[in-house]
Amino acid sequence: MFTITKNVRISEGDKGSVFKGYALSVIVSLPFFTHGVESNNLTISAHAGHFTTPATVPWTTTALILASVFSALVQSYCIDRWGRKFGIYIVILLQGASCIPLLLEPSEIGSIVLHILSGISTAGLFICIPIYIREISPTNGRGMAIGLITAMTAAGYLVRFGLDGENVLYLIAAMVMVQFVSLFLVVESPSYLVKSGNLEAAIVNMAKLKCLSIDDTYILHEVKLLKEESVRATPNDQLKLSDIWTNRIWRDEMKIGLMLYTITILSGCIIFLDQGKTLIQLKTSADPENILVPICLFAGTMSCVVLVRLFERKYLLTFAYSVMVLSMGTLGVFTQADLTVTSLRWLPVAALGVLVFGYGLAWGLPTMIMVEMLNLQIRSTVLGIIYTYSQIIRLVHVLTFEYLENSIGIYTLFYMFACVNIFGAIYTLSSMPNIKGKSVRQIEKQMKRIPLLNL
Repeated sequence: MFTITKNVRISEGDKGSVFKGYALSVIVSLPFFTHGVESNNLTISAHAGHFTTPATVPWTTTALILASVFSALVQSYCIDRWGRKFGIYIVILLQGASCIPLLLEPSEIGSIVLHILSGISTAGLFICIPIYIREISPTNGRGMAIGLITAMTAAGYLVRFGLDGENVLYLIAAMVMVQFVSLFLVVESPSYLVKSGNLEAAIVNMAKLKCLSIDDTYILHEVKLLKEESVRATPNDQLKLSDIWTNRIWRDEMKIGLMLYTITILSGCIIFLDQGKTLIQLKTSADPENILVPICLFAGTMSCVVLVRLFERKYLLTFAYSVMVLSMGTLGVFTQADLTVTSLRWLPVAALGVLVFGYGLAWGLPTMIMVEMLNLQIRSTVLGIIYTYSQIIRLVHVLTFEYLENSIGIYTLFYMFACVNIFGAIYTLSSMPNIKGKSVRQIEKQMKRIPLLNL
């Protein structure tokens, strides 16, 4: 029988091994690399747009987004009921199953099945894995660890420039096998075990993550803090869905998540990820392979991994939105209809690179912010709700974009999306709490102030 003592030396600080937490973060981020590789066979990526935009929205795109919509809350429930490790297993299993349609003769039914499986696995990717990484990572390094999810995805996008279709299939199958094997190294999150009331297992797993004895006072103190966090959320041992909305702090955190995810979807990535469409006014291309966008996206995501360790999340996100606004203003000028670009032809190309870099910097930050802010009792539920909402917005955005483009033109849309990013920069800077190196309790204390959007 394990007990939690109160005689803890707080001055011990961040004791124990941090390498194991980082190593497990890399291991569980591998499905994002597989997802990036797999996206090269899909008609839409994890963004609102893709590197090549079809003339009309195909059924496969709609099927993928709808699969994400209907599976997100189910997967949130599953990882709350059976654990984070179970959720990772389901994601890997679905990625393996998505290889089957690729082995068959090409058909419309097979393509729709592939996109449905990919949509379900994508929902699990962006709900389960960020939560798990946040719960096993040391406080000072959790931003870097969570940032790996977008860097891995962007790295997967680059694979299409080195491998053809058949070799890509072999790579996906090999990655799935590696992920299944590496899953044996993954330990269940101590936060989940505390949430489910299994303190003894939480102590054992915390000791494994820190490579310390189960009797070490630091381990007992860390589990004690998790238990206190859980008790604050459920003082009567009950937590209803309505409690999330009636609790003002949680409601404000949810509003921040809804706003950030909306801005990310409507940031203009549905246009600028398609390099050919964005630079169509140049008439010719010095980059026939369209490698500029994936390279700059990867550079942006890697910069996020590094810079998030140095700067506060809200300042980094505000900077990213500001960079996107300036680049969009430049591209808005060069994408005007009936404009022939004869001078400064390098400027729109450079602006596009900077724009995609800024987007790569901003892309993963809303997910990072949400999993760091939320109490362990509501983390998966709220993230599932916000992700479901974002996919509904994404579906509406994708289906209506063609009509907007034909009605007002790409250059006008660039100005509209620039306005969205201006609002995002203002909202982020004025309404978000400081998160870097803060505990959930410290973040919640900051949330007691009145937010910019008070509903």
